[in-house]
Amino acid sequence: MTRPAATARDADVRGRIFASALHHFSRKGFAATSLREVAEDAQTTKPMIYYYFNSKDGLYASVVREILEEKDEAIAGSLPAGGSAAEQVMAFCKSYMDHFLANEDTIALILREVLGLGGVPLAALAETLAERVRRPLDEILLRGMERGELLQGSAGECATALTGIMDIFILAHVLGGSPIDRERPLRQVEHYVRGLKAGA
Repeated sequence: MTRPAATARDADVRGRIFASALHHFSRKGFAATSLREVAEDAQTTKPMIYYYFNSKDGLYASVVREILEEKDEAIAGSLPAGGSAAEQVMAFCKSYMDHFLANEDTIALILREVLGLGGVPLAALAETLAERVRRPLDEILLRGMERGELLQGSAGECATALTGIMDIFILAHVLGGSPIDRERPLRQVEHYVRGLKAGA
């Protein structure tokens, strides 16, 4: 009888820690955020943070994973149900760029921080990008290949190439200060997709 109460309490404490961490990390970054202030805002203690997240890196990795999962849900939720594989690929890529532009401050901060930190946060970024954010694109490409709309090949490798085109522009903007124009990466994506079409 005590188990459900303990589980609910655990979820509440963990949730408060996570919300506090998201608030501080997204505004101040990893280095400037202390576990003490995260714990104070969450009305808990530093040992509880270690209990649920193992380390500051682990806590940050959880925040990164959550932000990317929200990106996955936003992109997947905007995809059309019908249309050709090529049209669905373009819809995914447009949504990918639009989500970045709409959430640039948070995503840019995360990218700068994670690439500098490496380790657990970078592993969480790479894993979530591959398993969650890119997954709908993998599935679209695979269906298109199975239906004969797209040339046979590795759906995963094609998805990596497509997101890589967009990520080059995003990283050049975030890390190098280059201006970003939504249409430039999408034009390059369109060229790639044209080459994927069967019988093109």
